[in-house]
Amino acid sequence: SDLIEREKEVLILLAWGYSNKEIAGNLGLSTKTVETYRVRINEKLGLRSRTEIVRFALRQGWLSEATTRDRISKL
Repeated sequence: SDLIEREKEVLILLAWGYSNKEIAGNLGLSTKTVETYRVRINEKLGLRSRTEIVRFALRQGWLSEATTRDRISKL
């Protein structure tokens, strides 16, 4: 995919069910910045819903147990 690393991080956290506000707090961003990343992710990947975000992340293998531990340890 054409995602930059920060977009990938936001996508994974969205797929895990975090809210924009939670993601912003965890990554040290504003909520508006997270919303902007979400729009860019949806545009780049042609996704229209959180369900499609989850499906995409699953297909990429980004929601595996090891990835989850790694992501949570960074929060």
